[in-house]
Amino acid sequence: MTKLQQSNLLDSVDKSIYQYINIENPKSFLLFAGAGSGKTRTLVNVLQEMKNNEHHHFVHTGQKIAVITYTNAACDEIKNRLQYDPMFQVSTIHSFAWNLIKPFTEDIREWLSVYLNNKISKLQEKIDKARDKQGKTALKNAASRDSKQSKLANLQNITSFHYSPTGNIKKKGSLNHAEVISITADFLTDESLMQKMLVNRFPILLIDESQDTNKGLLESFIATQKANSGDFCLGLFGDLMQRIYGGGKHDLNERGLPDNWMFPAKIINYRSPKRVIALINSIRIEIDNHLQKPIETAVEGLVRLFVVNSNVRDKSAIENQIRRQMSDLCEDDNWISEEQVKCLTLEHAMAARRGKFDDFFIPFQKVDKLRDAALNGTSAEIKFITDQVLQLVIAIEEENDFEVTRIIKKYSNILNSSNQRFVESPFECIEDVDSSIQNLKALLTTSDPNLLEVIEFIRDSALLNIPETLRLQLRKGAGSIEESNEDAELESEESIAWNLALTAKLGHIKQYYKYVNDELSFGTHQGVKGLEFERVMAILDDNEANGFLFDYEKLLGAKALSNTDIKNEAEGKDSTPLRTRRLFYVICSRAEKSLAIVAYTENPQAVKAHAISSGWFNVDEVVEF
Repeated sequence: MTKLQQSNLLDSVDKSIYQYINIENPKSFLLFAGAGSGKTRTLVNVLQEMKNNEHHHFVHTGQKIAVITYTNAACDEIKNRLQYDPMFQVSTIHSFAWNLIKPFTEDIREWLSVYLNNKISKLQEKIDKARDKQGKTALKNAASRDSKQSKLANLQNITSFHYSPTGNIKKKGSLNHAEVISITADFLTDESLMQKMLVNRFPILLIDESQDTNKGLLESFIATQKANSGDFCLGLFGDLMQRIYGGGKHDLNERGLPDNWMFPAKIINYRSPKRVIALINSIRIEIDNHLQKPIETAVEGLVRLFVVNSNVRDKSAIENQIRRQMSDLCEDDNWISEEQVKCLTLEHAMAARRGKFDDFFIPFQKVDKLRDAALNGTSAEIKFITDQVLQLVIAIEEENDFEVTRIIKKYSNILNSSNQRFVESPFECIEDVDSSIQNLKALLTTSDPNLLEVIEFIRDSALLNIPETLRLQLRKGAGSIEESNEDAELESEESIAWNLALTAKLGHIKQYYKYVNDELSFGTHQGVKGLEFERVMAILDDNEANGFLFDYEKLLGAKALSNTDIKNEAEGKDSTPLRTRRLFYVICSRAEKSLAIVAYTENPQAVKAHAISSGWFNVDEVVEF
């Protein structure tokens, strides 16, 4: 196929989708768009065509085209490329769902009443069955039950409900992500009026990454389309092979959708070299027949599987050695530089250890209430540390007096009119601040302080206003798990996590800040979907991950499938090996030039034999350490 023919193929797919979303004769569709196939480009191309040709209709009727994307970053990209035209509503699934249901306060209240009563009953059953009523699990269940009983008791006093996309706003009537999705799905499924409201407002609804959209909500959208097929177009963009979360619709294909749907496909991979495309085709060939082709100008590329005994002590040394080998094989010096290679790990904790921010990050991963905020760096306490304390430290280290003054004036009261002493004696206050900065500089240069020591100094010198949670923590002092009171475990687990995190050195805080802002060369297998990198090192290590959803040892033949795995696959259900195969497809398909897969295993010979016999790798592509 020539490059011109490939371009015509892409244009024909775009043209077909544009015809499907004709508001006079809508046809719902599922676009198969494998890795690197230009899915977002097609989505934007079609929307721009609608903007050029159908703008008058949407202005006249007040209707909009709704576009649901997977991340806020994707939302911003599409909005920007559409020049923020008001005929499009581009949002994440949670924001879209909340905008649908937020006017229906009484219906939400009734739904929550039923929901909370069911949850309370189930928790009480677990408590009644518990052997040890004072055990950790029973106490947690009791605490959860009491919390839900309190919410139920206060339900009638709530005048309006609220939803915060970041999850940071916790106030009376707040709803979490799962509740918003469940309420929307139930309302659409049970109420034809809600369906009509959706169709009248958004006669065209396009969903990106549809394979990972919540199954219940997606099925409610499909039911809405089926009941209103003449007035509503539902367009799904995605690839079932890239479904990495358990809540998606597993039969998102010709068998699981209505008969009158259309199924266009994009088969050209514009991202990856020929060898990577051959690899990902061989990974998915047993699952479906959606194989890809490279563009005519694609380079050959290079792939290697490095098999490493999982008992090795120094993984960093092994991975550095692999980088050097890849540099020689590819004749690419950038492989030697850690910053030029995207290292993909199964869990954030694995990235934290390699990226040297684990002392601050990992303690939060053990506490449900702190985990999400640590992953995205959005809680008030963490933002205080990264946006104020860390930036002040960096400004002092760089001797940037202007930035130091800006931070203190912006974030504290010491140099503004709300401070009576500053009003009466401004020069004395300025001298005090200057003295405190010099003392903090001495602390930073003459010792290696941890985060707690720096924040305590800032507290004592009043350089910044410290959030209440951290002020309480400073009064308790940093301790350890062993020193905590086991009788108050439920109340102290957050405190324990903060105790440990505050002992982290500033170097770990700097690395953590880079990680949450995507400035480090590390990422997770699940978090890089949709992204691409010239050089990829994928780390497969079940022992270090300590998870249960994925099992690379099973996928690579080092462990036998369980009876449950075999039963699930025979019944067409999702299974650990199938989930892992899809994730493996995702990470391998990120590479634009070269790919190194590092498989830590307890059975190197079995992995090597399986890698070759499966046809995924040639003999000379498997390197055993």
